[in-house]
Amino acid sequence: FDTFANAAGTYAFQTAPALDWFESESLAALQTQTEQSWIDWLAGGVSFTSPDAQFNEIFERGLLGTALHLDAENGGIIAGMHNGAYPFVWPRDAAWAAITLARTGFVDDAKNIFRFLRDVAFRDVDGWGRKGFWKQKYTTDGYTAWGNPQVDETSCYPWGVRYIYDVTGELSFLQEHYDEVYEAAIASSQDSTFDSRLRYEDGVALMYSMNIWEDSFDVFIYSNASVIRGLEDAAAIADILNNTSCPGGPNTCGYHTDRNLFNARAGAIRGGVDSRLDWNGENTDISQIGIVYPMNVYPAGHPRAELVMDRFNGVAADRFGSIEPLVNFAGGVPEWTGLINRYWGDNYWNGGPWFLSTMWYGAYYAQRQNFTAGKSDIDNHYDRLSLLFDKLGPIGLGAEQISRNSTTPYPNYYLQAAWPNAWESMSFFVDSVMLFLDWTPDADSNRLVVRPKLPTAWSSMRFDNLRMGSHRIDVLIEERNGGVFHTFTNRTGLPVDLSTVVRIPSGEPKCAVLVNGVASAHTFDTVLNTVSLVAPMATGPNATTLVAVLSRPAADCSGNGTVDFDDVTTVLGSFGASVLPFSGGDANGDGIVSFDDVTAVLGSFGTSCP
Repeated sequence: FDTFANAAGTYAFQTAPALDWFESESLAALQTQTEQSWIDWLAGGVSFTSPDAQFNEIFERGLLGTALHLDAENGGIIAGMHNGAYPFVWPRDAAWAAITLARTGFVDDAKNIFRFLRDVAFRDVDGWGRKGFWKQKYTTDGYTAWGNPQVDETSCYPWGVRYIYDVTGELSFLQEHYDEVYEAAIASSQDSTFDSRLRYEDGVALMYSMNIWEDSFDVFIYSNASVIRGLEDAAAIADILNNTSCPGGPNTCGYHTDRNLFNARAGAIRGGVDSRLDWNGENTDISQIGIVYPMNVYPAGHPRAELVMDRFNGVAADRFGSIEPLVNFAGGVPEWTGLINRYWGDNYWNGGPWFLSTMWYGAYYAQRQNFTAGKSDIDNHYDRLSLLFDKLGPIGLGAEQISRNSTTPYPNYYLQAAWPNAWESMSFFVDSVMLFLDWTPDADSNRLVVRPKLPTAWSSMRFDNLRMGSHRIDVLIEERNGGVFHTFTNRTGLPVDLSTVVRIPSGEPKCAVLVNGVASAHTFDTVLNTVSLVAPMATGPNATTLVAVLSRPAADCSGNGTVDFDDVTTVLGSFGASVLPFSGGDANGDGIVSFDDVTAVLGSFGTSCP
């Protein structure tokens, strides 16, 4: 009777009012209101456009899929939905998703995730007198669901806080979270007195904990790379506060002591990771490439990173002589060809590739393209993403794992484990697309830093409404006849610098480097065929700055390689027209064909590309 009464009371208090409200509303009106709400939400962040509708769609669906996992009340973000083990908050997943949201302009949502981790998620007081490690996963109201010590659930805290600061430049955000940054740095780099399964192994200078996949304990490469990232970001945060927030001036309030401690611990663990990689005996695991993306412990192309990738590709053995590839090559399960497994011997849900592991593999090549010529590396990244589109569910959402089609009762349905899934599919789709722009936020220096990489399949791409500090900036990247063009639109109009790298297509020369039509100082890499430059953006609302790297003289409107009478004819033939800069008779790059272009042709008459 008591159970029935309690159930009836709950129904009357919680369920009945919701049903009454639902019956009193118009479904058509609710649908319209809901659609408009999501349209408005998307408008607040970055939008992406390319010639490929599937990429445009997955970027938008990735943002929406991430947002659907947010808890507006307490600020957390759950990992996934369909599987009952996943509607919980993993701090590591949450930090990755927060970085995705901050990167794409949804800073308030990102901050709320760290509010949850700071104020809501339970942590024990460790023996050193302050709160210790973050638990493996939580309910959305902060109770511990699984309490295992998994060090990357803690080391992620300084990383995420630092990233949000890089996007916003808000010093107050660092100040409000510094206590937790300190606790995360300490708890992720020494023995826990609360749980002996989280400890620093002096003999190998590495942290021992549960791994990223939550199926074993040891001193793992990825876990320790995440600790290095967290310690170095904690040190950077302490340094910023040391130089800005000590009433008596720098070095007077202890931040410098914290900075030195964090850097020392990061250095020791970095040495441990070096030795662990050189030992080359850890089971082949996609997470190992976290040393490059996103932890930046090593640059892409570093010999240690290349050995990891060679093992993924089955062209290098471990120290025991074993070949353990993660790539599904042709001749295996047809549905899996080209997709990437998590680790060698993975039999979770009968094994199979993951959305996350396939994108993580591609992300390495996107990063390596910064150090290699041509487009093969960024094309590899593009191809991995393209393979995943056929595996999405019917409303364009991904999952954790990809099944054999034959194992499911639904034709062409490949989703397994958690679906939809935030970090391991939808957020990572967004991050993967953002890698084509390769934006490094630097609000503190008031500089937009990008290294765009167009895949062979695209002639252009645009990222609108990048948020950095108080700025909103649009970026358009184009390859077209005559050169490569980066257009920056300063929506808010405030002073800000840009730093960009222009990749010149293979076989084309560098004839002129212009910023808004004026020759610009730059650095030219003859091996990579890239131009790097830094310049102030034009100011004023929606002012544009055009960086043009031309493969012909600017006034060579006819494209015959020399400025001559053909170019005067070309100008006169399209006189008065509005065209793309440096095309169709526009010799001076102002987008309008006029007498100024005749003057420009005559002023450089007889010149050709050196």
